[in-house]
Amino acid sequence: MKNYILVVAMLLTIQYTNAQSKIDKDVNTSVISLVILNDNGDVLIKKATIGWITIGAFYEKRHTINEVIDSISNKYGVSITKPNLKGVFTYKFDFNNSLSVRQVYVAKSTTNDLPTNKNVEFRWAPKDEAIEKFKATIPSLGEMIAQVIEYPQVVWGGAFLIKMENEKKTSTVIEDFYPISDAATYRTSSYNPSVVKALQKYMEGSSYNKKEMLLSAFTDNATLYLTNRDGDFKRYSPREYADFFKNAEKGKFNGRDAKVLEITVTKDIATAKVEIAGPDRAWVYIDLFLLKKIKNDWRIISKTATRVDK
Repeated sequence: MKNYILVVAMLLTIQYTNAQSKIDKDVNTSVISLVILNDNGDVLIKKATIGWITIGAFYEKRHTINEVIDSISNKYGVSITKPNLKGVFTYKFDFNNSLSVRQVYVAKSTTNDLPTNKNVEFRWAPKDEAIEKFKATIPSLGEMIAQVIEYPQVVWGGAFLIKMENEKKTSTVIEDFYPISDAATYRTSSYNPSVVKALQKYMEGSSYNKKEMLLSAFTDNATLYLTNRDGDFKRYSPREYADFFKNAEKGKFNGRDAKVLEITVTKDIATAKVEIAGPDRAWVYIDLFLLKKIKNDWRIISKTATRVDK
């Protein structure tokens, strides 16, 4: 009887060990892909053994998302703005029981320089070229990146099934892309990209203390009608407004989160509404802009603002 119990115990131990091995083998993973754009809208691409990809990392340890992103930028020596989540995608596999969650973040380079890590080959590629290279390496990666770049104001979800065929992995969409954020942000896709570019110069220039970029968003004779800290309603020139940021560290995020709310274009003029919020939305302003198309380039010719959080 004792021998029978011993044999059963050994069999159960073996089964448990095999089960544990299978669980360990099919572990779920989380991956962050970081899409970095320069001022020209080009995408940073990295040469890997399998082809051209974005920079990114698995995070399997007890790390926060910010810690992972910081580790990525430190590893490759790249200086970026605050990343924004633009997609959460899942991978299912037909050859194991694991699941992989892919988070796609988008950030801007603060220097437009290539990363300083000399052990890795980097280059800037136009968006269409970058997407084609990603698709050639990992088709699902190219599809995800194309979606978040094409519709930058939407946070996207979706799912892929990864198969192994003749020792080669293929991917199939099993959940079409869908908006996780408010579907109303779809309307941003119809915005005139040249108008958006002018607003982005203003938003990034003022949020990251980039005086030259900020000035480039305005015409030289633009007028800004603003209420100053003393409560006086005054008219400022673009250079006077840019001087508000002259003592701050260039390229360092100053806490101003900006997003486009509305754009209306009529031939060569446009109006726009932008929300500017401080840390934890301690204060919120609505900026109104008047823009003009001048020699195929859109510039801000007037701006005013009001505080709406009170």
